[in-house]
Amino acid sequence: MNAGVPFRRHSITVRMTVAVCTFVILFSSLMAVASLYYFKQELKETISNQQMTLLTVVAQGIDQKLTSAQKTVVEASRDVTPGMVADPDAAQRFLNSLHSVKSLFDNGIYLFSKDGRIIAESPFLPDRRGKDISFRQFYRQTIATGKPTISTPFISTHSPGTPALNITAPVRDKNGAVIAILGGGINLLQDNFLGDLSHTRIAKNGYLFLVSGDRTIIMHPDRSRIISTKIAPGANKLLDKALDGFEGVAENTTSRGVHVLSSFKRLQATDWVVGGEYPLNEAYQSVYRLERYFAVAVVVSALLIILIIRLIMGSYTSALVRFAEHVGQISSKSGADRLFKLESKDEVGFVVRTFNAMVEDQDKKNEELFYISTHDALSGLYNRAYFDDQMDRLSAGRIAPISVVMADIDDLKVFNDSHGHSAGDVLITTVAMILLESFRAEDVVARIGGDEFAILLPGVDAVHAEIALKRVRSVADKYAAQANGLTLTISLGRATVENPAKLDEALQLADQQMYLDKVSRKLVEKESEL
Repeated sequence: MNAGVPFRRHSITVRMTVAVCTFVILFSSLMAVASLYYFKQELKETISNQQMTLLTVVAQGIDQKLTSAQKTVVEASRDVTPGMVADPDAAQRFLNSLHSVKSLFDNGIYLFSKDGRIIAESPFLPDRRGKDISFRQFYRQTIATGKPTISTPFISTHSPGTPALNITAPVRDKNGAVIAILGGGINLLQDNFLGDLSHTRIAKNGYLFLVSGDRTIIMHPDRSRIISTKIAPGANKLLDKALDGFEGVAENTTSRGVHVLSSFKRLQATDWVVGGEYPLNEAYQSVYRLERYFAVAVVVSALLIILIIRLIMGSYTSALVRFAEHVGQISSKSGADRLFKLESKDEVGFVVRTFNAMVEDQDKKNEELFYISTHDALSGLYNRAYFDDQMDRLSAGRIAPISVVMADIDDLKVFNDSHGHSAGDVLITTVAMILLESFRAEDVVARIGGDEFAILLPGVDAVHAEIALKRVRSVADKYAAQANGLTLTISLGRATVENPAKLDEALQLADQQMYLDKVSRKLVEKESEL
């Protein structure tokens, strides 16, 4: 009888230990799985945002450079005369003189006749004048549309066997008829703004590539695939969607069967698509590592719980519960409150530090994207979209009065033509500094057009708005004096409303006042000249 008592006590202890340990282990395991799943989704979202941000920046850069190169060819085409079209030697001298154009086009610049023959090319190659290129897509498209063209890739004869593309512009006589075509070639194997794409890496093994609308690979780290490879429909399903208009990030399988996180962004200047491929085994490497850490943590915790269950249950479970609550409420938090505070060096601490790092990185990217989306890249002022948002906000609000100021740089086009666009950009940034110095920090100072600026002054009446205009002119005079004779005149107009709902009318009135200011100044200048 006495022998049975310790046996029963021992059985109860074992059963309680097994029951509690089973519950705790299962609970810990479920928490680990849930946390890992959430972290994986968060990591995927973070990587996707980073990858899409990279592609957006790259696509904008390519668009900008393609557009700039196209504008350069168009501007140069205006200097081609009928005499050059008729005289290959004169055309050769003209092409040789286009140093700024040649710096953009590393596969030569060309003048083609209307019927598709080479008149001249620079650098000069013997025995090529009169060569028929009328079969080329860029020639046919330029002749058919009468518009500048960015060609599909082709194998160059200027640099034999080299993949290249041409940017062309029609040459017109004084009657507007097309008499020739001016073109610039880009070597796809050289280190230029397109070739640089092949050197861009996503982490260690990820890469970027460029595909044309007809599925031809324009740029790729594997140079052997450039032009020679067309990605077949169905071989890369996300690319198929991208060619149909999709932009974004998703898990995908490449045409080579590699599981990747793919991202795609379409260009604005042409029908090309910029793609990014990030191998999943590398993208989720930290998640896989975290899974191993959690597996080890669960096993170790189970062994420790058997020995000291009552000592660790409270602290370990409490920390996880608080962390789970924090994760669940993170969408309603901001700033430092989004970070989870836990001083711990165990696995939970590792998870929290990883989580906090992800949150900080996400917040930083969001801040950068917000700044880019609301500011003008050249002047640093707010852009038109942000200005319009503030107009809508103030129009629907109760702040009154509200004043609007319009500003315009006088004769900016003339200044650009005589001093160059770089000097014009300096003039724009100078005006931006003048406006920032002249208005309050709470005023919305925006660049809404090439040479136009608009300022919203909430709570400012007409008297103080006029004082602000005088301050702008005073600061502008100071900048002009410091710039050793810089010709800087700004036309200004203002309007004030007591009813925020009429803010649009104030904007129109301020614009009219600015125009009257400009006209008045022009009349004064003409009278002084007389």
